[in-house]
Amino acid sequence: MLRRAFQVLASTRRARALHPTGTVVPARLHRHGLGAGATGVPWLDEAADEPALVRFSRAAGLPAPLPDVLGLAVRTWDGDGRPRDLMLSTTGSRPRARRFLVPRRAWGSTYSSVLSFSSPAGPLLLAARADARDPRAFELGVARPHGRWHPFAGLELLADPERAGDDDAPRWDPVLNPVPGLEIPPPWRGVREAAYAGSREGHPGRAGASVARTP
Repeated sequence: MLRRAFQVLASTRRARALHPTGTVVPARLHRHGLGAGATGVPWLDEAADEPALVRFSRAAGLPAPLPDVLGLAVRTWDGDGRPRDLMLSTTGSRPRARRFLVPRRAWGSTYSSVLSFSSPAGPLLLAARADARDPRAFELGVARPHGRWHPFAGLELLADPERAGDDDAPRWDPVLNPVPGLEIPPPWRGVREAAYAGSREGHPGRAGASVARTP
């Protein structure tokens, strides 16, 4: 039923069911890491500097300047060129608020994964927080459900999202392209699988599109 609902919505909108349009900008992800064995997830624990793509989007597709739940999606690649997708939405930053979606107007906000990932260290939430001093910089952090944020990376945008054009795919999908070691736990995995599959089936035009690795 959920899959069919997202299929119909995407077909009606002729776009993704949620976050129908957005802008994609190249970026660099500077991972300083939490330290060996901190979480058992190499992407969080180990240091590296890697290219990335960042997509900013509006969940309901409402026109600016109306507030909307904003999305920030980050794509990086493993050593074999396979994508790793992380999708975050605007929420509150305090422990009790980081699971609640909050409409915003400006991209420079706080974003979180809302739901916890399963990891070798137990349930973990991820977040991106805008740098108040630099509109093109975000700090990525990880936290236990009610714990404090631990920064593990800096995200540097290489273009202004306000001036970027509409994105031409790819489709970010954290179910098909997970960060190794961060798993979406059931039953939420099943819910997301149905939602993403329905959206792809309802708007298949860009389903196979891809974006080359950023140099």
